[in-house]
Amino acid sequence: MAVETGMSEFGEVQEQECRELLEILRRMGIASADRIYQPGDAIYSEGEYGDALYVLISGVVKLFRPYSGSKEATLRLLKPWDIFGHLAFVGEARQRAYAEAVTECKVTKVPKIFMERAIRREPRAALKMMTLLELRLVQYEELVGCLLPRETEVRLANLLPILARKFGERYDDGRSVTIDLRLTHQDLAAMVASTRESVTKVLNDMRNRGVVGIEGGRITLKDHAALERLSRV
Repeated sequence: MAVETGMSEFGEVQEQECRELLEILRRMGIASADRIYQPGDAIYSEGEYGDALYVLISGVVKLFRPYSGSKEATLRLLKPWDIFGHLAFVGEARQRAYAEAVTECKVTKVPKIFMERAIRREPRAALKMMTLLELRLVQYEELVGCLLPRETEVRLANLLPILARKFGERYDDGRSVTIDLRLTHQDLAAMVASTRESVTKVLNDMRNRGVVGIEGGRITLKDHAALERLSRV
């Protein structure tokens, strides 16, 4: 029996808060701009002035920072109704990472000056914004927890269920869930601060033990109990 698992733990609340915030802005006559990005397009660069709130309406966006020359550290993968961009209401804000479209994306951009106006004039807009920032913080903390263990296997065992909750489309047999993203071993290495070789070794071992399945770049979680045990090593 197929069971839909497209929403993460906070997904429904986050979508509702985003939709309501955009509706409040619309009713206030506050302008926003929609733009379509193609895979690989830069949405903004690290160091750019943080002059807007970004809301991902459709598609997948990657936030990353370069290090050691050509290497990248993936900070987050975003799904529809995630907010992003470093938006400071006091002083000058600079983007702390690069934002790049992974798939074709639709992004709504609300200029900072209009967000400030809405928050000053409409308490509901301020409440919605605070809720969305809190949800974003929770997701950041969840991902940071993946980096605490030293072993690549433990980091992956923590990361894969997070990706499954965020991007998992369905359970094929009531137990297995497929992460609906084509992820290379290098992509995963960038998310767990490891090497591609280490990630390949760990994934091959997990596949041989029946913990995960891999086909066409998509990872299927098969044995959740085993992943839970590994994540606590």
